[in-house]
Amino acid sequence: MPKRKSKNIYFLYADIRFTIKSKNGCWHLDFYHNGKRNRFTTGLKATQENLKIVKNEIIPDVANTLGKNIEIIKTEKTDKEWTLDRFAEEFFYLKKAESREHVVKKNIGHYNKHISPYFGYRTLDSITPLELEKWQSELLQKYKPLTVQKFRSILYSIFDKAYKNQIIEKNPLEFVPAPKILQITEDDINPFSKLEIKKIIENSDGYMKNFIKLMYSSGMRPGEIVALKWDDIDFNRKLIKVYKTRLRSKDGDVKTYSSKREVDILPLAQEALLDQMKLTYKNNTGYVFLNSSNQPFYSHDIIALNFKKILKKAGILQRALYQLRHTFASHMISKGADIVWVSKMLGHKDVSITLKIYTKFIKEDDKVRMQRIEKLGKLLKIDDDYSDKSDKS
Repeated sequence: MPKRKSKNIYFLYADIRFTIKSKNGCWHLDFYHNGKRNRFTTGLKATQENLKIVKNEIIPDVANTLGKNIEIIKTEKTDKEWTLDRFAEEFFYLKKAESREHVVKKNIGHYNKHISPYFGYRTLDSITPLELEKWQSELLQKYKPLTVQKFRSILYSIFDKAYKNQIIEKNPLEFVPAPKILQITEDDINPFSKLEIKKIIENSDGYMKNFIKLMYSSGMRPGEIVALKWDDIDFNRKLIKVYKTRLRSKDGDVKTYSSKREVDILPLAQEALLDQMKLTYKNNTGYVFLNSSNQPFYSHDIIALNFKKILKKAGILQRALYQLRHTFASHMISKGADIVWVSKMLGHKDVSITLKIYTKFIKEDDKVRMQRIEKLGKLLKIDDDYSDKSDKS
């Protein structure tokens, strides 16, 4: 049986990008300096405890040897000396008990890739707002403000935990302005036209056709759909109970509290569910949608990949699977559907979120607008034979 390939650990120190590898049971270092590649073993067993030694002692020594000196406030090592990496381990350990597992894993991944290489070896009280602002600025050159905000939020929470435990006197990120989140552009929301939806459905089959029809006619998120079980569907009351999502082979809570909702089953959604029932209803897993091996989906990633293939086959501009949710909302709003109902179907916290996201991109056609004018006009009409009944005794 072949050995499982271990993941490389990337660690940035003094402008040198070190790759830490586990090889033959030991930690190895691999890095470039002045165009020359350097590789050697540290001689330390590949354990988490020794990984800290590699990051906090060996790599700084290597950098110093190369003339890359970094001033670090060092004191006698006691239990009161917390490096960011050391405290982050405690932080994420506690988070596992109060947050969804897949969310914690995702945040640990962000931390290891975007935060630890910059500040992991540093003591918490030595990290300055100026350094954090530079870190944030460098990230903004590679990622969108909203993405950088996610990384910043993780680091902010770690500092906040340290502050509340009296390990640091202040949270240094409080003195660094958060990146401005740009308003949603037309590129972010690019709904399909009805003709495109027709072509997409015509070029799909099996569970993919049913998945697309359900998402388009309900506005549900893809993770919510792959987590659906037949017990969540009430055909008599025409309702779908949405209270979980699926990621990395596990069902967890939905995105927010307001995302827990009941979704109305519109005719197209019912058609999709009835067709899907023929495929999976008798399967003992209880899930509505199953993969080609008749097992619950690991996540919705494979569906997103299949969706891309369908768009290519249909000759339609490539767009993300999530655009089906945007399409549901934009089509409904543009045709005069009650905005409160649309917001409830989407699982938004309040109507203002729905309006902020969609109305600026929707152009109502003249026919619908004229019908609304006529309907509203009747509410204010004063009949010729109008008489105030309150005057009659």
